Amino acid sequence: MPDYFASPLPNIIISAAELLGRHQNGEEFALIDVREIAQWQTATLPGAHHLNVYDYFIPDSTQAGVNSLLNAFQRAWQALNISDNVTVVFFEQQVGMRSPRGAWFALCGGIRQPLVLDGGLDAWQRAGGDVMQGTGNSAVIRAENPDYRVPDSEEIAPLNALTATRAQVLAAGTTGAQILDARRPSEFSGEFAHECCHRAGRIPGANLLFWEDVVDNGAFLDAGEIRHRADKAGLQPDRQVIIYCHRGARAATVFTALQLAGYPQLAIYVGSWHEWAEHSELPLLTGC
Repeated sequence: MPDYFASPLPNIIISAAELLGRHQNGEEFALIDVREIAQWQTATLPGAHHLNVYDYFIPDSTQAGVNSLLNAFQRAWQALNISDNVTVVFFEQQVGMRSPRGAWFALCGGIRQPLVLDGGLDAWQRAGGDVMQGTGNSAVIRAENPDYRVPDSEEIAPLNALTATRAQVLAAGTTGAQILDARRPSEFSGEFAHECCHRAGRIPGANLLFWEDVVDNGAFLDAGEIRHRADKAGLQPDRQVIIYCHRGARAATVFTALQLAGYPQLAIYVGSWHEWAEHSELPLLTGC
């Protein structure tokens, strides 16, 4: 079997010290604060824009629904008016479920090598970085305007490789893809369900890797430890891994962690359990 972890990893995260040093040397960055807008307005990295990546989800993960996700991101990204050919860095207070989701959205939208600030704004301040009130552009990824269309169908291609529909999840047994649940163990077992979900449990065949188990003290674990935990969860690097959670945010944290660990075939089931639970014809399992 090929050694999937032997080749150098692409840039996925950036430390506060590196970001500060490169910024002081004159390198341009597009800094994207994905916290609540009031937090951004109070104190953020100098020059940072604001983008709400957390509230949007798609209720129907058909191809049309997936395309609407791309439309929604592209519209919000255009509103930020960010220059091309700058390095994009997403951040929150610490690494949670928002900055990785921002980077995943950017990848889906064709942004080359977006980064997550490891440790977030807290790490930036510990490294000696200044903060200021947020006064840049602000946008929200929201349900699409029916009059908006992506002009070039080729722009949809990067998204499709990073997402999975419910049909692709159902076909995992045939395609060989592994299904990975990033929710807490009580959601995986069906003991807990969000009020918006009419059914509790997990997708049959899913493995469990709780999203909080790939971070520590607000930063990602090192790649070797993530690989160890992924191996314990039963993941195999030669197979596609389709990750889901409740609505897609926690899945993005595990997506980024597995990227960091060198897993080459990753996608997020964009409907996640919020969609799966509403389709009574879809199978589920409960218990440990």
